[in-house]
Amino acid sequence: MPPDLSLQTRISVFPASSTACAAALNNCHLRHGAALALVFSKDTRSVMSNRTLPRLLQSPAVLLLLVWMLVPLGMTLYFSFIRYVLNSARRPEWTTPSLSNWRGFGNYEYVLFNAKDFWLAVQNSVFIVSSILVLTVILGLGIAVLVNRSFPGRGIVRVLLISPFFVMPAVNAVLWINMILDPVLGLNGLAISGINSVVDGLRDFPVLGSFFSLWPPLEPVSFRATQTSAYAVIMMVTWQWTPFAVLIFMTSLQSEDEQQKEAAILDGANAWSRFRNLTVPHLARPIAIVVMIQSIFHLSLYAEIEIVSRGNGNKNLPYLIGEFTSNNIGAASATGIFAVILANIVAIFLLRMVGKSLMD
Repeated sequence: MPPDLSLQTRISVFPASSTACAAALNNCHLRHGAALALVFSKDTRSVMSNRTLPRLLQSPAVLLLLVWMLVPLGMTLYFSFIRYVLNSARRPEWTTPSLSNWRGFGNYEYVLFNAKDFWLAVQNSVFIVSSILVLTVILGLGIAVLVNRSFPGRGIVRVLLISPFFVMPAVNAVLWINMILDPVLGLNGLAISGINSVVDGLRDFPVLGSFFSLWPPLEPVSFRATQTSAYAVIMMVTWQWTPFAVLIFMTSLQSEDEQQKEAAILDGANAWSRFRNLTVPHLARPIAIVVMIQSIFHLSLYAEIEIVSRGNGNKNLPYLIGEFTSNNIGAASATGIFAVILANIVAIFLLRMVGKSLMD
């Protein structure tokens, strides 16, 4: 047969052989498809087995965490809907967490409308947490930018700056309220008395004496008082948590683009302009993370308030819960649910802020 015959011509000339070839080709395709399906099924099984084993190994830890979180939350919800007090001579049946003491939303109504310190605790919680966040972020940014420069003894300075973060909260509160803020024996009283002594000496000067004679003597501030105890808590917690912000910001500044800063200097940008347009945008994510972590911790402040004022006019939600737990477990549980709701609102807002900064 001539070599230039087409495939159609070959099929027409040899119909039997072409039919056999087509059947063989179809059989080959079927076998190849079956082999591919077998391979894919084996791969799928291997992938599923590879996923199943880690999930089985993780399941005990996940179940333990669920029990660890859900059981206390479930008990708190249950106690918040019943009358449960630790000591009641008039109604001794209320001293047991029985379902027969069902009260419904009565504990929530009592906390919202009849407990005199609930709204004060909410207000103080928001005020203390927001003030600490603003101060720690501002001070942390300033200190981190200063320490990021090269100077003799920078390593020692960094260690000293971070050390307050490792002080226990109760020890921190005792040191501040007794050694620094005490109006008699602390640095607060010593500083005020020293200023008054200097002013008294300046009153004898011939020219300036008339001016300083009008200067009234200063009185030291008592930070255990009702009006000022919240400021004492803000100062001591800010001192303790500013090193955490400094550590995060200082680590992030190590990755700042120096070429951009050099280009900005060549363009005539001053230090404030470089800080506002280069450093602050570079630290947007670390700032969001610092705010989120500190908010979670500061919403649960207790030791500082107990040591400073014993809750006298300065209560937050955890301290109010502690007062209720001395007898009224139902009201304490309802207040705890309100605290969980507030913490979740703050967490959702902060997580969105962090997610937005990570997406930018």
